[in-house]
Amino acid sequence: MVDILGLVLRQFSSGSITGVCTQPGTGLCALESGALVTGDRGFSRPLLLLSALTAASELAVKVLYFTQSQIQSLPISFQGARRAECLKKIRFVYPKTLEELLEDVASLHELVRQSGSLPSLLIVDGLEQYVCGPAAQDRTPQEAQSAAAHVVALLHDTAAFLTQKLGARAENQDQNQNQTQDQVQSQCRVIVSFQPEWEGQGGCPALVSDPILSVLERYLQVRCTTEKVRRGEEPNEWLFCLTGPGLQADGDGKSEERLQWRVVLKSNGTLDFCPISRVKEDTLETLQNPVEVKDD
Repeated sequence: MVDILGLVLRQFSSGSITGVCTQPGTGLCALESGALVTGDRGFSRPLLLLSALTAASELAVKVLYFTQSQIQSLPISFQGARRAECLKKIRFVYPKTLEELLEDVASLHELVRQSGSLPSLLIVDGLEQYVCGPAAQDRTPQEAQSAAAHVVALLHDTAAFLTQKLGARAENQDQNQNQTQDQVQSQCRVIVSFQPEWEGQGGCPALVSDPILSVLERYLQVRCTTEKVRRGEEPNEWLFCLTGPGLQADGDGKSEERLQWRVVLKSNGTLDFCPISRVKEDTLETLQNPVEVKDD
């Protein structure tokens, strides 16, 4: 998953990106293939779409994108002929209920019996809509946690199963093919976005206290946190943090990495990523106390 985000950041960054690897063995590497995206949905959905489109265009992998709400438009960076080519590798699925989502994910095992290509990226956009949204108003907090655990565990197991099958298929292919590309295509990754408060109100405190996040982080150990910046020259500006126990720097398996970007949505619809800092940490303390932007 980090390799895909690394490609997104390198492609759309206005500054030098260090620490995020786009191929095995360089820079910052992932110990896990799953990621959890939390925070402002105004940024998380464009990020997920960019990840899907970048994976399809740059890595030539198949993507499954699950969401309850219809995709109305794609990022401006992927238009014209490039858009058409990318969309051939992306399948958008619109389950309306938790039960439909579980059924769709469980059915992915059946793809192995077919001759078509297997997905290398599974994206669930807006998990909160399935476990604690309007369609689940009668669900207790404990039931919502159980539902979230069921979904993410099924995604984790399905990704592991598909990775095994993708690897087996890669071994049967021509040995003269690019080994790095084969390695990229033979791993199935998972990205899940979750906004803790259904109304999108209250911001960061919910990111710390919501018990569902603890459930999700057991399986998705790379965390991408987005927070809207309330002050600044740009009206659409976010702070983007990448951290978690599923990340480490090369040669260091003890400490974690925390990367930050300033992200601006330009008037022409493009996203610009500007790296802020790279800070090595032994704990997640800084993420547990998110940055708050205050007026002077």
